[in-house]
Amino acid sequence: MRKSLAFNAAMILSLLACFALIPAGGSAQTWVDLSKKLIDDCARFNQGVDDMTLTMEMQVPSSEGTVKTQSVLYRKGERFRAEMTMEGMEDAGLPAGMGDMKTMVINDGTNVWIIAPMMGKSQVPSDEGAKYRGQWTCSDYIPVDAEIIGSEKVGGRDCYVLAVLDKSSDFAKLWIDRKNYALLKIEGKKTDDETMVVLFSDFRKVPGGIEMAYKAEMYSDKDLISTVIMKSVEINTGLADDLFDADNVKAEGTDVPDFMEKVKEKVGKVLDE
Repeated sequence: MRKSLAFNAAMILSLLACFALIPAGGSAQTWVDLSKKLIDDCARFNQGVDDMTLTMEMQVPSSEGTVKTQSVLYRKGERFRAEMTMEGMEDAGLPAGMGDMKTMVINDGTNVWIIAPMMGKSQVPSDEGAKYRGQWTCSDYIPVDAEIIGSEKVGGRDCYVLAVLDKSSDFAKLWIDRKNYALLKIEGKKTDDETMVVLFSDFRKVPGGIEMAYKAEMYSDKDLISTVIMKSVEINTGLADDLFDADNVKAEGTDVPDFMEKVKEKVGKVLDE
C-alpha cells in the first residue's frame, strides 16, 4: 500500500483540490448527486488552468533522522514534469553527496522519461508510463461507486463519512466537510495487516479561488510515516514549452563511480562492526 498511487503526493493534492471546488453550504446529498457536481466543477476548474506549479516538501521520519524530499511539480495541458531532490540522507547513514541527486520525471504529452544520476535518462515503457499521465485530472480519482454511511468530526469539523464501494479504487473511506466539502481524511484499503490513513489540515485559499490543504500527514495504523507540506501554488504563470522536453535535460548530481566507492566503504564499516 505504501507504494500505491493512492498516496502519491501529487495525486493527493489534486484530489483535495477537486473536493474544494464545491461551493460552501447545502444539505446532505447522495453520492451520485455529489460526485456528479464534483466532476463537473473539477472539469470547469481545469478549463481555466493553462499551467500550474506546486512546490512541496515531504518529510519521512527515521531512527537516524528525518529524510526530506523537495519536489516541484509542473503541469501544462497534458504535459507534466516532477523534480525531486532528497535531503538528510547523510543523517540517515548514507554517504555524503547523496542529497545532491535530483530525479526528474517528464511527460511530454506522448512519452514519459525518467532522468536520474544513478540511471541516466531512460524512456518509460508505455504501460508503466501511463501511471504518470492524468495525475492532474482530479476527476480520475473521484470514486465512481460510494455511499454516505454516517458523520464524524475530523479536526473539529463535521464530516460526511463515505464508504468507497468501487473495487478499482485504492480508498476505503473518505471524510468530507459537511459545509464546504473539503476533503479532511482518507483511509486506504487494508493490506499486509496495516491501514494507511491521510489527514489534511492547514487549509488556505489559492489562485483560482479554491481552498487547499497545505499539510497532509500519512499514517500506517497509528505510526506517522510521512508529512507533505505545500510551500506554494502558482497558476497560469506561462510555463515554457522547453520545460517538458526531455532532450533539454541531462542527469546531474553525484559522480556515480565515486559514490559507489563510498557506498562500499560504508557497507564495509557496518559489516566490520
